[in-house]
Amino acid sequence: MMLLHEKLRKITDKFPQKIALVSPGTDTTFEQFQNRVDHLAGALESMGLKKGDRVSILSQNRLDYLTFHFATSMLGVILNVMNTRHVIPEWQWVLIDAQSSCLVVDESFTDVVPELKSSCPSLRYTIGIDTNENVDFTTGQLVEQQKKVQNIPHIEPEHPVLLIYTSGTTGRPKGCLQTQVGSCTIDDLTAKSIAACENDAYMAVMPYFHQAGVIRTRAIMMNGGANVLPESLEIDDIVDLMAEKKVTVTMIVSTQQALKLLDKSEKEGKGYFSLRLIISGGGMGEKGMGMMKLFCDSLECEYMGIWGQTECTGPVTVVSGGTAFENPNTCGKPMEGIELEIWNDKKVKLPIGTVGEIMVRSSMTASYWSNPEANNKLYTENWLHTGDLGRLDQDGYLYFKDRKKELIKTGGENVYPSEVERVLANHPSVSELAVIGLPDKEWGEKVTAVVVLNIGQALTLNELKAFCQGKIAGYKIPKSIHIVETIPKNQTGKTMKVKLQEQFNSYSL
Repeated sequence: MMLLHEKLRKITDKFPQKIALVSPGTDTTFEQFQNRVDHLAGALESMGLKKGDRVSILSQNRLDYLTFHFATSMLGVILNVMNTRHVIPEWQWVLIDAQSSCLVVDESFTDVVPELKSSCPSLRYTIGIDTNENVDFTTGQLVEQQKKVQNIPHIEPEHPVLLIYTSGTTGRPKGCLQTQVGSCTIDDLTAKSIAACENDAYMAVMPYFHQAGVIRTRAIMMNGGANVLPESLEIDDIVDLMAEKKVTVTMIVSTQQALKLLDKSEKEGKGYFSLRLIISGGGMGEKGMGMMKLFCDSLECEYMGIWGQTECTGPVTVVSGGTAFENPNTCGKPMEGIELEIWNDKKVKLPIGTVGEIMVRSSMTASYWSNPEANNKLYTENWLHTGDLGRLDQDGYLYFKDRKKELIKTGGENVYPSEVERVLANHPSVSELAVIGLPDKEWGEKVTAVVVLNIGQALTLNELKAFCQGKIAGYKIPKSIHIVETIPKNQTGKTMKVKLQEQFNSYSL
Protein backbone atom coordinates (compact mmCIF):
# COMPACT_ATOMS: atom_id res chain seq x y z
CA MET A 1 0.00 0.00 0.00
CA MET A 2 1.02 3.64 -0.44
CA LEU A 3 2.08 5.67 2.59
CA LEU A 4 0.86 9.20 3.35
CA HIS A 5 3.83 11.00 1.81
CA GLU A 6 3.72 8.70 -1.24
CA LYS A 7 0.06 9.58 -1.80
CA LEU A 8 0.96 13.27 -1.65
CA ARG A 9 3.63 12.80 -4.32
CA LYS A 10 1.21 10.93 -6.56
CA ILE A 11 -1.43 13.68 -6.42
CA THR A 12 1.27 16.33 -6.91
CA ASP A 13 2.39 14.59 -10.10
CA LYS A 14 -1.21 14.70 -11.29
CA PHE A 15 -2.02 18.30 -10.31
CA PRO A 16 1.32 20.15 -9.94
CA GLN A 17 -0.05 23.65 -10.61
CA LYS A 18 -3.37 23.25 -8.86
CA ILE A 19 -3.93 25.13 -5.58
CA ALA A 20 -3.56 22.78 -2.63
CA LEU A 21 -3.67 25.21 0.30
CA VAL A 22 -5.21 28.65 0.74
CA SER A 23 -3.60 30.54 3.63
CA PRO A 24 -3.99 34.21 4.61
CA GLY A 25 -2.45 36.12 1.71
CA THR A 26 -0.93 33.02 0.10
CA ASP A 27 -2.08 30.31 -2.29
CA THR A 28 0.20 27.28 -2.46
CA THR A 29 0.20 24.82 -5.36
CA PHE A 30 0.73 21.09 -4.92
CA GLU A 31 4.18 21.39 -6.49
CA GLN A 32 5.17 24.23 -4.15
CA PHE A 33 3.90 22.31 -1.16
CA GLN A 34 5.68 19.10 -2.20
CA ASN A 35 8.97 20.98 -2.57
CA ARG A 36 8.49 22.49 0.87
CA VAL A 37 7.85 19.04 2.35
CA ASP A 38 10.94 17.59 0.63
CA HIS A 39 13.22 20.37 1.83
CA LEU A 40 11.90 20.31 5.39
CA ALA A 41 12.36 16.53 5.53
CA GLY A 42 15.93 16.93 4.30
CA ALA A 43 16.67 19.54 6.94
CA LEU A 44 15.17 17.43 9.73
CA GLU A 45 17.24 14.43 8.61
CA SER A 46 20.41 16.55 8.68
CA MET A 47 19.56 17.54 12.26
CA GLY A 48 19.67 13.87 13.23
CA LEU A 49 15.97 13.10 13.42
CA LYS A 50 15.31 9.51 12.43
CA LYS A 51 12.64 6.83 12.19
CA GLY A 52 10.77 6.40 15.48
CA ASP A 53 11.74 9.80 16.95
CA ARG A 54 8.95 12.10 18.11
CA VAL A 55 8.41 15.69 16.98
CA SER A 56 5.75 17.64 18.93
CA ILE A 57 3.80 20.47 17.34
CA LEU A 58 1.87 23.18 19.18
CA SER A 59 0.17 25.37 16.62
CA GLN A 60 -3.05 26.59 15.13
CA ASN A 61 -3.95 25.23 11.69
CA ARG A 62 -1.17 26.51 9.45
CA LEU A 63 0.32 25.53 6.10
CA ASP A 64 3.49 24.35 7.82
CA TYR A 65 1.51 22.22 10.25
CA LEU A 66 0.81 20.04 7.20
CA THR A 67 4.38 20.46 5.95
CA PHE A 68 5.64 18.89 9.18
CA HIS A 69 2.98 16.17 8.96
CA PHE A 70 4.14 14.92 5.55
CA ALA A 71 7.85 15.58 6.15
CA THR A 72 7.87 13.51 9.34
CA SER A 73 5.89 10.80 7.55
CA MET A 74 8.67 10.60 4.95
CA LEU A 75 11.30 10.10 7.67
CA GLY A 76 9.26 7.65 9.75
CA VAL A 77 9.25 10.24 12.54
CA ILE A 78 6.12 10.29 14.71
CA LEU A 79 4.35 13.65 14.85
CA ASN A 80 2.84 14.40 18.26
CA VAL A 81 -0.01 16.87 17.74
CA MET A 82 -0.55 18.90 20.93
CA ASN A 83 -3.83 20.35 22.14
CA THR A 84 -3.67 24.15 21.86
CA ARG A 85 -6.31 24.56 24.59
CA HIS A 86 -4.15 22.97 27.25
CA VAL A 87 -1.85 24.84 29.63
CA ILE A 88 1.85 24.61 30.47
CA PRO A 89 1.71 21.70 32.99
CA GLU A 90 -0.33 19.61 30.53
CA TRP A 91 2.03 20.36 27.64
CA GLN A 92 5.01 19.56 29.85
CA TRP A 93 3.56 16.18 30.77
CA VAL A 94 2.93 15.28 27.12
CA LEU A 95 6.42 16.32 26.00
CA ILE A 96 8.05 14.30 28.76
CA ASP A 97 5.82 11.27 28.22
CA ALA A 98 6.43 11.32 24.46
CA GLN A 99 10.16 11.95 24.98
CA SER A 100 10.05 14.43 22.12
CA SER A 101 13.26 15.39 20.33
CA CYS A 102 11.85 18.55 18.76
CA LEU A 103 9.13 21.09 19.54
CA VAL A 104 7.45 23.12 16.79
CA VAL A 105 5.36 26.19 17.66
CA ASP A 106 3.58 28.99 15.86
CA GLU A 107 3.60 32.63 16.92
CA SER A 108 0.81 32.02 19.46
CA PHE A 109 3.02 29.86 21.68
CA THR A 110 6.55 31.29 21.51
CA ASP A 111 6.31 32.71 25.03
CA VAL A 112 5.97 29.23 26.58
CA VAL A 113 8.92 27.69 24.71
CA PRO A 114 11.63 28.44 27.33
CA GLU A 115 9.63 26.87 30.16
CA LEU A 116 8.68 23.83 28.07
CA LYS A 117 12.24 23.34 26.87
CA SER A 118 13.71 23.58 30.37
CA SER A 119 11.33 20.93 31.70
CA CYS A 120 11.86 18.34 28.94
CA PRO A 121 15.44 16.97 28.84
CA SER A 122 14.85 15.05 25.59
CA LEU A 123 14.18 18.24 23.58
CA ARG A 124 17.12 18.97 21.28
CA TYR A 125 15.57 21.56 18.95
CA THR A 126 12.79 24.13 18.84
CA ILE A 127 11.38 25.36 15.53
CA GLY A 128 9.09 28.30 14.86
CA ILE A 129 6.28 28.56 12.34
CA ASP A 130 5.99 32.20 11.25
CA THR A 131 8.17 33.26 14.18
CA ASN A 132 11.81 33.34 15.24
CA GLU A 133 11.27 34.21 18.92
CA ASN A 134 12.63 31.80 21.54
CA VAL A 135 13.37 29.10 18.94
CA ASP A 136 16.50 27.58 17.43
CA PHE A 137 15.25 27.69 13.82
CA THR A 138 12.30 28.81 11.75
CA THR A 139 10.61 26.57 9.22
CA GLY A 140 11.59 29.06 6.53
CA GLN A 141 15.26 28.84 7.45
CA LEU A 142 15.18 25.04 7.27
CA VAL A 143 13.32 24.97 3.95
CA GLU A 144 15.69 27.53 2.43
CA GLN A 145 18.60 25.11 2.96
CA GLN A 146 17.01 23.08 0.12
CA LYS A 147 18.35 19.82 1.46
CA LYS A 148 16.96 16.52 0.23
CA VAL A 149 16.58 13.35 2.25
CA GLN A 150 19.68 11.21 1.77
CA ASN A 151 18.45 7.94 3.22
CA ILE A 152 14.71 7.35 2.98
CA PRO A 153 13.93 4.69 5.59
CA HIS A 154 11.89 1.58 4.98
CA ILE A 155 8.51 2.21 6.60
CA GLU A 156 5.99 -0.56 7.17
CA PRO A 157 2.26 0.22 6.84
CA GLU A 158 1.86 -0.55 10.56
CA HIS A 159 4.43 2.09 11.54
CA PRO A 160 2.90 4.95 13.58
CA VAL A 161 2.65 8.35 11.93
CA LEU A 162 0.69 10.39 14.49
CA LEU A 163 0.65 10.51 18.29
CA ILE A 164 -2.54 12.07 19.63
CA TYR A 165 -3.11 12.36 23.36
CA THR A 166 -6.67 11.75 24.52
CA SER A 167 -8.53 14.32 26.57
CA GLY A 168 -7.71 12.57 29.83
CA THR A 169 -11.14 12.83 31.51
CA THR A 170 -9.93 10.46 34.21
CA GLY A 171 -6.28 10.49 35.22
CA ARG A 172 -3.48 11.36 32.84
CA PRO A 173 -4.17 11.49 29.09
CA LYS A 174 -3.06 8.51 27.02
CA GLY A 175 -1.04 8.86 23.82
CA CYS A 176 -2.84 7.21 20.93
CA LEU A 177 -0.66 6.01 18.04
CA GLN A 178 -2.22 6.14 14.58
CA THR A 179 -0.54 4.09 11.89
CA GLN A 180 0.21 4.69 8.22
CA VAL A 181 -2.24 1.98 7.15
CA GLY A 182 -4.96 3.25 9.47
CA SER A 183 -4.52 6.86 8.33
CA CYS A 184 -4.42 6.04 4.62
CA THR A 185 -7.41 3.71 4.87
CA ILE A 186 -9.60 6.16 6.77
CA ASP A 187 -8.63 8.91 4.31
CA ASP A 188 -9.80 6.74 1.40
CA LEU A 189 -13.06 5.83 3.15
CA THR A 190 -13.67 9.47 4.06
CA ALA A 191 -12.99 10.61 0.50
CA LYS A 192 -15.47 8.03 -0.76
CA SER A 193 -18.16 8.95 1.76
CA ILE A 194 -17.95 12.69 0.98
CA ALA A 195 -17.37 12.14 -2.76
CA ALA A 196 -14.20 14.27 -2.61
CA CYS A 197 -12.96 15.60 -5.95
CA GLU A 198 -10.52 18.07 -7.45
CA ASN A 199 -13.16 20.81 -7.50
CA ASP A 200 -13.65 20.77 -3.75
CA ALA A 201 -12.48 23.39 -1.27
CA TYR A 202 -12.53 22.31 2.38
CA MET A 203 -12.69 24.85 5.20
CA ALA A 204 -10.37 23.47 7.88
CA VAL A 205 -11.97 24.90 11.02
CA MET A 206 -11.43 21.75 13.07
CA PRO A 207 -8.04 21.89 14.81
CA TYR A 208 -5.37 19.57 13.45
CA PHE A 209 -4.60 18.19 16.91
CA HIS A 210 -7.90 16.32 16.51
CA GLN A 211 -8.01 13.45 14.03
CA ALA A 212 -11.36 14.88 12.91
CA GLY A 213 -9.54 17.91 11.54
CA VAL A 214 -6.63 16.37 9.70
CA ILE A 215 -8.51 13.44 8.12
CA ARG A 216 -10.83 15.61 6.01
CA THR A 217 -7.94 17.84 5.00
CA ARG A 218 -5.94 14.84 3.78
CA ALA A 219 -8.97 13.27 2.08
CA ILE A 220 -9.61 16.45 0.09
CA MET A 221 -5.90 16.94 -0.74
CA MET A 222 -5.41 13.38 -1.94
CA ASN A 223 -8.18 13.91 -4.47
CA GLY A 224 -6.80 17.17 -5.83
CA GLY A 225 -9.01 19.55 -3.84
CA ALA A 226 -7.95 22.66 -1.94
CA ASN A 227 -7.88 23.35 1.79
CA VAL A 228 -8.75 26.78 3.14
CA LEU A 229 -6.93 27.60 6.41
CA PRO A 230 -8.61 30.53 8.21
CA GLU A 231 -6.46 32.95 10.17
CA SER A 232 -9.31 33.82 12.51
CA LEU A 233 -11.80 31.41 14.08
CA GLU A 234 -14.31 34.15 14.83
CA ILE A 235 -17.64 33.01 13.43
CA ASP A 236 -18.22 36.13 11.33
CA ASP A 237 -14.77 35.85 9.76
CA ILE A 238 -15.21 32.15 8.99
CA VAL A 239 -18.59 32.69 7.37
CA ASP A 240 -17.31 35.49 5.13
CA LEU A 241 -14.23 33.48 4.15
CA MET A 242 -16.39 30.48 3.25
CA ALA A 243 -18.25 32.61 0.76
CA GLU A 244 -15.15 34.36 -0.59
CA LYS A 245 -13.18 31.14 -1.18
CA LYS A 246 -16.20 29.18 -2.47
CA VAL A 247 -15.87 26.49 0.17
CA THR A 248 -17.75 23.33 -0.77
CA VAL A 249 -17.23 21.13 2.32
CA THR A 250 -16.78 21.90 6.01
CA MET A 251 -17.48 20.58 9.49
CA ILE A 252 -19.85 22.20 11.96
CA VAL A 253 -19.65 21.43 15.67
CA SER A 254 -21.11 24.71 16.93
CA THR A 255 -24.80 25.65 16.96
CA GLN A 256 -23.75 29.29 16.77
CA GLN A 257 -21.78 28.65 13.59
CA ALA A 258 -24.75 26.94 11.97
CA LEU A 259 -27.13 29.76 12.93
CA LYS A 260 -24.70 32.38 11.63
CA LEU A 261 -24.43 30.58 8.29
CA LEU A 262 -28.21 30.31 8.12
CA ASP A 263 -28.67 34.00 8.95
CA LYS A 264 -26.09 35.06 6.36
CA SER A 265 -27.68 32.84 3.73
CA GLU A 266 -31.10 34.33 4.36
CA LYS A 267 -29.73 37.87 4.13
CA GLU A 268 -27.48 37.39 1.11
CA GLY A 269 -29.51 34.82 -0.81
CA LYS A 270 -29.04 31.12 -1.50
CA GLY A 271 -26.24 31.72 -3.98
CA TYR A 272 -24.01 33.35 -1.37
CA PHE A 273 -22.40 30.05 -0.36
CA SER A 274 -20.98 27.26 -2.51
CA LEU A 275 -21.46 24.59 0.15
CA ARG A 276 -22.45 21.17 -1.10
CA LEU A 277 -21.82 19.18 2.10
CA ILE A 278 -21.88 19.76 5.85
CA ILE A 279 -20.26 17.22 8.19
CA SER A 280 -21.27 17.00 11.84
CA GLY A 281 -22.24 14.48 14.49
CA GLY A 282 -24.60 11.62 13.83
CA GLY A 283 -27.58 10.86 16.06
CA MET A 284 -28.12 14.37 17.41
CA GLY A 285 -31.83 13.80 18.09
CA GLU A 286 -34.94 15.48 16.75
CA LYS A 287 -34.06 19.04 17.73
CA GLY A 288 -30.46 18.90 16.54
CA MET A 289 -31.23 17.14 13.29
CA GLY A 290 -34.27 19.35 12.73
CA MET A 291 -32.01 22.40 12.85
CA MET A 292 -29.53 20.71 10.50
CA LYS A 293 -32.31 19.92 8.02
CA LEU A 294 -33.46 23.54 8.09
CA PHE A 295 -29.87 24.62 7.60
CA CYS A 296 -29.23 22.24 4.67
CA ASP A 297 -32.56 23.05 3.01
CA SER A 298 -31.77 26.76 3.18
CA LEU A 299 -28.26 26.39 1.77
CA GLU A 300 -29.26 23.62 -0.64
CA CYS A 301 -26.49 21.35 0.60
CA GLU A 302 -26.22 17.75 1.79
CA TYR A 303 -25.56 16.48 5.31
CA MET A 304 -23.33 13.71 6.67
CA GLY A 305 -23.21 12.66 10.32
CA ILE A 306 -20.40 10.63 11.86
CA TRP A 307 -19.50 8.80 15.06
CA GLY A 308 -15.98 7.71 15.88
CA GLN A 309 -13.00 7.81 18.21
CA THR A 310 -9.32 8.70 18.15
CA GLU A 311 -8.51 5.08 19.07
CA CYS A 312 -10.36 3.99 15.91
CA THR A 313 -8.38 6.50 13.78
CA GLY A 314 -11.46 8.57 13.17
CA PRO A 315 -15.01 7.90 11.99
CA VAL A 316 -16.57 4.49 12.52
CA THR A 317 -20.15 5.04 11.38
CA VAL A 318 -21.69 7.36 8.80
CA VAL A 319 -25.26 8.49 8.19
CA SER A 320 -26.19 10.66 5.24
CA GLY A 321 -29.02 12.55 3.60
CA GLY A 322 -32.61 11.61 4.20
CA THR A 323 -31.74 8.78 6.57
CA ALA A 324 -30.13 11.20 9.01
CA PHE A 325 -33.23 13.42 9.07
CA GLU A 326 -35.81 10.63 9.05
CA ASN A 327 -34.01 8.69 11.79
CA PRO A 328 -32.43 11.49 13.87
CA ASN A 329 -31.18 9.25 16.68
CA THR A 330 -28.96 6.95 14.63
CA CYS A 331 -25.24 7.42 14.12
CA GLY A 332 -25.46 5.37 10.94
CA LYS A 333 -23.82 2.20 9.71
CA PRO A 334 -20.14 1.23 9.98
CA MET A 335 -17.84 2.22 7.15
CA GLU A 336 -16.38 -0.39 4.82
CA GLY A 337 -14.07 -2.85 6.57
CA ILE A 338 -15.30 -1.97 10.08
CA GLU A 339 -17.24 -4.41 12.26
CA LEU A 340 -19.41 -3.51 15.25
CA GLU A 341 -20.73 -5.61 18.11
CA ILE A 342 -22.43 -4.79 21.41
CA TRP A 343 -21.02 -6.53 24.50
CA ASN A 344 -21.96 -6.76 28.15
CA ASP A 345 -19.53 -6.45 31.06
CA LYS A 346 -18.78 -10.16 30.81
CA LYS A 347 -17.53 -9.62 27.23
CA VAL A 348 -20.47 -11.51 25.75
CA LYS A 349 -22.11 -10.33 22.53
CA LEU A 350 -25.60 -8.98 23.16
CA PRO A 351 -28.67 -9.47 20.93
CA ILE A 352 -30.02 -6.82 18.56
CA GLY A 353 -31.64 -3.91 20.38
CA THR A 354 -29.83 -4.45 23.69
CA VAL A 355 -27.69 -1.65 25.11
CA GLY A 356 -24.07 -2.47 25.94
CA GLU A 357 -20.52 -1.41 25.17
CA ILE A 358 -19.80 -0.63 21.51
CA MET A 359 -16.95 -2.86 20.29
CA VAL A 360 -15.01 -2.15 17.08
CA ARG A 361 -12.86 -4.40 14.91
CA SER A 362 -10.92 -3.09 11.92
CA SER A 363 -7.44 -2.61 10.49
CA MET A 364 -7.56 1.04 11.59
CA THR A 365 -7.68 0.64 15.35
CA ALA A 366 -4.68 2.07 17.16
CA SER A 367 -2.62 1.48 20.30
CA TYR A 368 -1.31 3.57 23.17
CA TRP A 369 2.19 4.95 23.39
CA SER A 370 4.39 3.35 26.05
CA ASN A 371 1.39 2.19 28.09
CA PRO A 372 1.08 -1.62 28.15
CA GLU A 373 -1.50 -1.55 30.95
CA ALA A 374 -3.84 0.70 28.95
CA ASN A 375 -3.27 -1.40 25.82
CA ASN A 376 -4.26 -4.54 27.68
CA LYS A 377 -7.53 -2.90 28.71
CA LEU A 378 -8.13 -1.47 25.24
CA TYR A 379 -8.48 -4.82 23.47
CA THR A 380 -10.14 -8.17 23.99
CA GLU A 381 -8.49 -10.30 21.31
CA ASN A 382 -8.79 -8.02 18.27
CA TRP A 383 -11.91 -6.16 19.43
CA LEU A 384 -11.42 -2.61 20.69
CA HIS A 385 -13.30 -1.42 23.79
CA THR A 386 -14.68 2.04 22.95
CA GLY A 387 -16.02 2.79 26.42
CA ASP A 388 -19.21 3.99 24.72
CA LEU A 389 -22.66 2.50 25.22
CA GLY A 390 -25.07 1.89 22.38
CA ARG A 391 -27.27 -0.57 20.55
CA LEU A 392 -27.69 -1.91 17.02
CA ASP A 393 -30.99 -2.40 15.21
CA GLN A 394 -31.89 -5.20 12.83
CA ASP A 395 -30.66 -3.20 9.84
CA GLY A 396 -27.20 -2.59 11.34
CA TYR A 397 -27.72 1.05 12.39
CA LEU A 398 -25.92 2.18 15.53
CA TYR A 399 -27.64 4.19 18.28
CA PHE A 400 -25.25 5.86 20.71
CA LYS A 401 -26.48 6.08 24.29
CA ASP A 402 -23.65 7.55 26.36
CA ARG A 403 -20.10 7.23 27.56
CA LYS A 404 -19.95 4.20 29.83
CA LYS A 405 -18.37 6.27 32.60
CA GLU A 406 -21.10 8.95 32.27
CA LEU A 407 -23.90 6.47 32.97
CA ILE A 408 -25.83 7.67 36.04
CA LYS A 409 -26.72 5.00 38.58
CA THR A 410 -29.50 6.22 40.84
CA GLY A 411 -31.46 4.06 43.26
CA GLY A 412 -30.40 0.88 41.47
CA GLU A 413 -31.52 2.17 38.05
CA ASN A 414 -29.38 3.16 35.05
CA VAL A 415 -30.00 6.57 33.50
CA TYR A 416 -28.46 7.54 30.16
CA PRO A 417 -27.84 11.32 30.24
CA SER A 418 -28.34 11.69 26.47
CA GLU A 419 -31.89 10.31 26.76
CA VAL A 420 -32.80 12.95 29.34
CA GLU A 421 -31.02 15.65 27.33
CA ARG A 422 -33.09 14.89 24.24
CA VAL A 423 -36.27 15.50 26.21
CA LEU A 424 -35.09 18.67 27.96
CA ALA A 425 -33.72 20.13 24.71
CA ASN A 426 -37.34 20.61 23.57
CA HIS A 427 -38.22 22.90 26.48
CA PRO A 428 -38.85 26.40 25.04
CA SER A 429 -36.70 28.10 27.71
CA VAL A 430 -33.65 25.90 27.15
CA SER A 431 -30.83 27.02 24.85
CA GLU A 432 -28.19 24.46 25.84
CA LEU A 433 -27.93 21.82 28.51
CA ALA A 434 -26.04 18.91 29.95
CA VAL A 435 -27.25 16.15 32.26
CA ILE A 436 -24.78 14.81 34.79
CA GLY A 437 -24.79 12.58 37.85
CA LEU A 438 -23.83 14.09 41.21
CA PRO A 439 -23.26 12.25 44.52
CA ASP A 440 -26.35 11.66 46.63
CA LYS A 441 -26.51 10.07 50.11
CA GLU A 442 -29.87 8.41 49.51
CA TRP A 443 -29.77 7.41 45.85
CA GLY A 444 -26.02 7.05 45.18
CA GLU A 445 -26.26 9.59 42.35
CA LYS A 446 -28.90 12.13 41.48
CA VAL A 447 -29.81 13.19 37.97
CA THR A 448 -28.83 16.86 37.59
CA ALA A 449 -29.59 19.29 34.77
CA VAL A 450 -27.14 22.09 33.94
CA VAL A 451 -28.97 24.58 31.73
CA VAL A 452 -28.25 27.67 29.64
CA LEU A 453 -31.49 29.60 29.17
CA ASN A 454 -32.72 31.48 26.15
CA ILE A 455 -32.52 35.25 26.55
CA GLY A 456 -35.25 36.61 28.83
CA GLN A 457 -36.39 33.16 30.00
CA ALA A 458 -36.56 31.63 33.47
CA LEU A 459 -36.91 28.03 34.61
CA THR A 460 -37.51 26.34 37.97
CA LEU A 461 -36.93 22.74 38.97
CA ASN A 462 -40.66 22.15 39.42
CA GLU A 463 -41.35 23.50 35.92
CA LEU A 464 -38.66 21.22 34.53
CA LYS A 465 -40.09 18.21 36.33
CA ALA A 466 -43.59 18.97 35.07
CA PHE A 467 -42.27 19.21 31.49
CA CYS A 468 -40.68 15.74 31.80
CA GLN A 469 -43.77 14.01 33.20
CA GLY A 470 -45.03 11.38 30.79
CA LYS A 471 -42.00 11.74 28.53
CA ILE A 472 -39.45 9.76 30.59
CA ALA A 473 -39.66 7.54 33.69
CA GLY A 474 -39.78 9.29 37.04
CA TYR A 475 -36.32 8.13 38.13
CA LYS A 476 -34.83 9.77 35.02
CA ILE A 477 -36.31 13.20 35.76
CA PRO A 478 -33.68 15.64 37.16
CA LYS A 479 -33.66 16.05 40.93
CA SER A 480 -31.74 19.32 40.77
CA ILE A 481 -31.04 22.09 38.30
CA HIS A 482 -28.20 24.60 37.87
CA ILE A 483 -28.62 27.65 35.60
CA VAL A 484 -25.33 28.73 33.99
CA GLU A 485 -24.22 31.22 31.35
CA THR A 486 -22.10 28.74 29.37
CA ILE A 487 -21.44 25.02 29.24
CA PRO A 488 -17.77 24.06 28.75
CA LYS A 489 -17.03 22.25 25.51
CA ASN A 490 -13.93 21.01 23.78
CA GLN A 491 -13.06 21.95 20.20
CA THR A 492 -15.05 19.09 18.73
CA GLY A 493 -18.16 20.45 20.41
CA LYS A 494 -18.39 17.75 23.08
CA THR A 495 -19.57 18.82 26.51
CA MET A 496 -16.87 18.57 29.18
CA LYS A 497 -19.02 16.87 31.82
CA VAL A 498 -16.14 16.16 34.17
CA LYS A 499 -15.65 19.91 34.57
CA LEU A 500 -19.34 20.35 35.35
CA GLN A 501 -19.22 17.56 37.92
CA GLU A 502 -16.18 19.13 39.57
CA GLN A 503 -17.94 22.51 39.57
CA PHE A 504 -21.17 21.32 41.19
CA ASN A 505 -20.02 18.45 43.42
CA SER A 506 -19.91 20.81 46.40
CA TYR A 507 -23.66 21.43 45.98
CA SER A 508 -24.39 17.73 46.53
CA LEU A 509 -24.71 15.57 49.63
